[in-house]
Amino acid sequence: MRIAVIADLHANLPALRAVLDDVLALGCDTIWCVGDLVGRGPYPGEVVDEMRRLEVPVVQGNWDEAVGQRREHPGVIWASPEAEAAGQASLAWTVAHTTDDQRSWLRQLPVADRFMLGDRSVLLFHGSPVRQNEYLWSDRPSRVFARVGSDQGDDLLCFGHTHEAIHRVVGRSHFVAAGSVGCGSLDDPTARYAVIDAAGAELMVTFRSVPYDHLSVEAAMRAAGLAPGLLWMPPAGHAVQPAEAGRLVEA
Repeated sequence: MRIAVIADLHANLPALRAVLDDVLALGCDTIWCVGDLVGRGPYPGEVVDEMRRLEVPVVQGNWDEAVGQRREHPGVIWASPEAEAAGQASLAWTVAHTTDDQRSWLRQLPVADRFMLGDRSVLLFHGSPVRQNEYLWSDRPSRVFARVGSDQGDDLLCFGHTHEAIHRVVGRSHFVAAGSVGCGSLDDPTARYAVIDAAGAELMVTFRSVPYDHLSVEAAMRAAGLAPGLLWMPPAGHAVQPAEAGRLVEA
């Protein structure tokens, strides 16, 4: 079984399409999406429609909840007042550029999804099992992950929110942060996602780095009156750690 795990699409349709093409080329059996389809980027409605068309498991991220409920804040910690202003403008713009039907679909997304993959218990969530906007950074102590694993009791836990691409094993629990499809960095503007190969008792996790036309997305953001820097701005101003050596594969 080969699974593509995607996260933090952030209304970036060209990045999503590039990733879906790569997923198809790899022969993945299914896709799991761990939230934040919208916010920041210029194609929220198109990304929602694409994910609905795929009919795959999707959980709700903090941006999805904020847009669906027409919140005044997306539940993000911003690095500066300027970044917060750009984010607030993106939230208002996204609400205005999605339909009632699209926002209704975002509202009904589950905050978590638990199911079985063979004899493994899988849990999908966005930030943490407790809060959509909690950050499980890779540099958090092992005891934090151990507590989550103990509280939830699952074998495989997949999440997003941090935009990091990590695979961490604590006890019997595998934690996979799937990177970000829609938001890269100035140094590496590629779209990233995780691939899980489950064969018997073994789990192998790699991360894919997929190029796309990010300049056209920046141009679309400027045309919409959005700050292009939202594409590269790390969550909470926290430095996003690179994927472990040997785990990142360029498409």
